[in-house]
Amino acid sequence: MSHRFLFVRSPDLEQRWPFVPDRVAARLGALGELIVLNTDRQTPVHEQTDLRGVVGLISFFGGPVLTPACIAAAPQLRMVGAVTDNAGFGLPVDTLFAREIPIIDSTRGWAQSVAELGLCLALCALRRVPWWHGRMAAGETLWQYEADQFCDDARFVNGDLGTKRVGVVGLGQIGRRVARWCAALGATVVGYDPFIPVAVAREWGADPVSLDALVDEAEVLFITVPPTPSATKIVSAERVYRLRKGGIVVVVTRAHGIDMDALRERICADELAGAFDVYDVEPLPVDDPLRGRPNVIHVPHIAGRTRDANLRAVDIIVDDFVRLLRGDPPFARLTPEAIDVRMRRGEVPAG
Repeated sequence: MSHRFLFVRSPDLEQRWPFVPDRVAARLGALGELIVLNTDRQTPVHEQTDLRGVVGLISFFGGPVLTPACIAAAPQLRMVGAVTDNAGFGLPVDTLFAREIPIIDSTRGWAQSVAELGLCLALCALRRVPWWHGRMAAGETLWQYEADQFCDDARFVNGDLGTKRVGVVGLGQIGRRVARWCAALGATVVGYDPFIPVAVAREWGADPVSLDALVDEAEVLFITVPPTPSATKIVSAERVYRLRKGGIVVVVTRAHGIDMDALRERICADELAGAFDVYDVEPLPVDDPLRGRPNVIHVPHIAGRTRDANLRAVDIIVDDFVRLLRGDPPFARLTPEAIDVRMRRGEVPAG
């Protein structure tokens, strides 16, 4: 039996997600008949194409609107895939939940790329890689060092990541990878995430501790929380001021998880080193004091913008479609609980 799939997209998708269209066509085309709705018209999908035989639907950023009426017009619909930031953005989630149609959210497709860049930023900060590169690119001869066998900055945590005490705030798809890789390099890793079981944190190489204990212990601190209400400035100004002098703070995913004013203050006082992919104001203003400092590494929110993340976002959806077609449970199903944590919970769980 041939299955019918619908790919809802906008004409500018190649500019926004350049590797997604071909991947969707190849993967879904191998599973059955693929219909592509490629338009900027904002009228509902069911007013633009016949949904009666559609079994699976992928919607990617822009284009026609998917409404409850669309779901009603698709009696055979069994699965929907999208990148919704774990919030259901762009989908009639209540209607889909009511019909028990699995929503496959491939937001986690960014996780590997973001986590790898976070690890890269930490290693570069420890070893001053951008600083050395800049000097060589400027034509300096170098090869004569202030100390023959020491080339790092003694004011800040430096050297091997594997000898450090690492703290990871947020052990979701990104933070848990950071924790595991740091542990694999030999680091002692502590983590804080009240929304996951203790056993899961330990499985990924992080010893779960209170946030205050983590802040007091960490030499290298990773901020890997998503933009949830409960995580806003969870590393408060008071906690930033308690970070050990010379520590390194790596900020990926979103900057809202740490008090950036306090962090700027300590960085500008040469008390901390910073490594950033994300910021409280984006684009980062040209006169921001974080720019041009030897104790700051910064890139312009590029961590998840890789070819691999593009392809992974598609593969997560289609792999789960395959599981659903054969009667197996999906891996990346969006739940009401996940939306509640992402969008509404302003307090972290007690305990």
